[in-house]
Amino acid sequence: MKVTFEDGNTLTFTNGDGSEDIEDTTDIINVIYWLSAFAAPRVYRTFSRVPPREHILRLLDVYTAYVARGAHHMAPQFQPVHYERRLPLAIRLRELFASWAPPELPQEVIEISRALMEHEGIKPPACGWDAYEDPEEGGIKLEDALLWPEGVPAILKGQWPPKQGRA
Repeated sequence: MKVTFEDGNTLTFTNGDGSEDIEDTTDIINVIYWLSAFAAPRVYRTFSRVPPREHILRLLDVYTAYVARGAHHMAPQFQPVHYERRLPLAIRLRELFASWAPPELPQEVIEISRALMEHEGIKPPACGWDAYEDPEEGGIKLEDALLWPEGVPAILKGQWPPKQGRA
């Protein structure tokens, strides 16, 4: 699979023959990033802004459709993975966000986000979700790696993808 940037903000996933691999891969990756932020309250509380409810609801709609058809795009980090448990959790998470009063995350949002990460086959951090700090990589904070309504800040700022030869 090859990742290309159509513009400064759009990722396209293609096969070697140029055909699109999975149409919603980018959205699902973005939802997983958001779930990791919601699962780690210490990380979420460092954000300088709150995601708009409508934005999160749109991503959760895409995610719910993805899990409803039984899809999974990532190689699991452990076995067995209970993919079948995602749909009721995704539906409940969407219900919670539909009535969400920002900025604080209800405990149930945190717990469901953690459960969805597990049911995607993603291990929790070694230190646990409650102790997890911002996994800043290459000088990019998680907040800037997430998809916001205007795009991914790290991409918009030209910080990602890393340039060849950049120190």
